[in-house]
Amino acid sequence: MSDGYRDAAIRTAVLARRPLVEDATAYIHGHPELAHAEYDSAAYLANTLEEFGLTVERGIAGMSTAFRATLQGGLPGRTVGLVSNYDAVPSVPSPGAIEPIHACGHGPIAAGVLAAVSALAEDRDRLRGRVVVMGCPADEIHSPGTIARGGGKAISAAAGAWDGIDAALYAHPEFLDTVWAASAWMRRDIARIHGTRTLVSGADQSVLSAVGGVIAAATAAPAAQVMLETLELDGDVEEGTSLGAVARFLLWAPDAAGISDLASGLRAALPAEWETGQPVPGIRPDPAVGASVADAHRVAGRDFVEPPMPLPFATDFGSISLRVPAALIGLGHPGGWAFHTREGAAQFASPDGVLAGLDLATVLALATERLTAPD
Repeated sequence: MSDGYRDAAIRTAVLARRPLVEDATAYIHGHPELAHAEYDSAAYLANTLEEFGLTVERGIAGMSTAFRATLQGGLPGRTVGLVSNYDAVPSVPSPGAIEPIHACGHGPIAAGVLAAVSALAEDRDRLRGRVVVMGCPADEIHSPGTIARGGGKAISAAAGAWDGIDAALYAHPEFLDTVWAASAWMRRDIARIHGTRTLVSGADQSVLSAVGGVIAAATAAPAAQVMLETLELDGDVEEGTSLGAVARFLLWAPDAAGISDLASGLRAALPAEWETGQPVPGIRPDPAVGASVADAHRVAGRDFVEPPMPLPFATDFGSISLRVPAALIGLGHPGGWAFHTREGAAQFASPDGVLAGLDLATVLALATERLTAPD
C-alpha cells in the first residue's frame, strides 16, 4: 500500500502533465498508422520516454515498431510493466479501401502511459523498484499486419519480453471502471474452396454454390460468436481455368473447448479445405494485482465496479497474463465511447479524450506505486 502523502503527490504530478497528454494525444491522432507499421508513433513515444530519463530498447521481440523503456527507481522493489498501444483502426470506408483512424482510444492510452511514467520519474529517488513501458504494436485484430504477423502483445510474450516483470497492467478507455475478470477466447479460421470456371450455361457452378454455403453457414451461426470477416472469390476468366473462394471466420467463446465446438459446427456446415488459426487466449487476472488496481481507482475517486465483470471480447493481453501476474483495466466514461467509428475518433481526439488519458495515467501511476512495493 502507499501513504496518503505519496498518493497526493502522484495525483498532483499527473494533473500537471495535462499539456503532455494533449500534445501526445494530438501527435498519435495526427499520425494514424496500421499494425506493425507505426513508425512515427513508436519513434515519438520512445524518444519522449528517453527524454524522461528512461533507458529505451527499440525493435524488441523481432518487431521494428516495438520498444521497451525502463525507469529505475531509487529504492528496492518490484518491477511493473505497462502496456502502450499506438496502432490505428483499419477503417473500411468503402469496399477494398482501408483508412487508418484512431477510434479505439490508443491516443489516450499512449499519452496516459507517458504521463504516468513522467509523474513517477519526477521523484524517482522515492520510487521503489522499476517501471517498464512495453510499446506493443498491432492491437487491432482486423489490420492486415496483425492478420499476417499476429498481435504485438502476444508476440512480445512469446519472445520472453515480459520475463522478469512482477506485474503487468493494461488500461483501456471503457464504459465502466473495473478490472476485467475474464475475456473471450478468439481464433481466426480460414476455409478454402477450389474449383474451375465454366462459361457454359447450366453447367456445374460448384464454387459459386459453395460461396452461397459460406453465407448460409455464417448466417446460421450465433452472431456474437461467429463472424464472417472476409470473403474473396477469384479466378481466371477462361473456360476450365481455376476458380476459388477464401472465407475467413472469427470465432469467440468463453474457452478453448467452446472455440473447438464452434469450429466443428462450421466444418460440418461448410465442406472446404480448412486452416486452423492460432488461438488468442482469454485473460488470467491476478487477484492481488487486481486489488491494487481497485485501490488505485478508489484513491483517484472513481466509481470502481465490483465484483469484476467478464469482457465479452478478446485481447492478446491474454498471452501476457499467462506469463505474468496481470490486470486488464477499464477506465469508464459517462455514456461510453463510439469505438471504431468516425464519431469515436472525434471523441478520443477531443478534450474528453485528453481527460481519459489523464484518468488512465492517474490510475496507472497509483497502481504502480502500490505494486512496486517489495514483498
